[in-house]
Amino acid sequence: MVESDIKNCRRNDYRRVLLLGAGHDPYRNSFPAAEQYVALDIIPVPSITDVVAGATSLPLDDNSFDCVAAFEVMEHLENPISLIEEAYRALTPGGVLLLSVQFAFHQHADPADYWKPTRYTLEQATSEFETSDIYSQGNRLHVISDLVTTAFAPRSVLWPLRIFNHLLVLLFGKSLVKGSGGTAPSGFFVIARK
Repeated sequence: MVESDIKNCRRNDYRRVLLLGAGHDPYRNSFPAAEQYVALDIIPVPSITDVVAGATSLPLDDNSFDCVAAFEVMEHLENPISLIEEAYRALTPGGVLLLSVQFAFHQHADPADYWKPTRYTLEQATSEFETSDIYSQGNRLHVISDLVTTAFAPRSVLWPLRIFNHLLVLLFGKSLVKGSGGTAPSGFFVIARK
């Protein structure tokens, strides 16, 4: 779902992009107009990680990027709101924070899973931004499918049914991914403009 939400953003507008929690960086090609692309993570990956640092204390100058992105990172932070504060500091005026977070989604232990915010928490956390649009990802059916297929993790015999989750997104497209408006989405996608 994150990939389809990224495609719906004005990603060709971003020239200086900072990706927080880059890992193996499956998003680099999602920003085709980027002239400067910085992959940041606490665990370096050879030939991928540009800056080794935590997302809550960026060793970067103020007003440095016109896009800061963090996808499925905040739930792994003990102080997740500080990621939003640091992203705000690193963004140029008019810059955009792209953020995806889990909500009604199975808890995972590696790396630690600390936090699942509500829409209201995200509205409050991004209140300093000029605008903040928060979209629901998935719906109750997607959440139920996720919880059932991960019920006996890590050795779930139902794991192959996770294909059903992907088929839901393919069959119903944006109606499950963006703007579903339900009270039990699997997560949220945030577009906040400084």
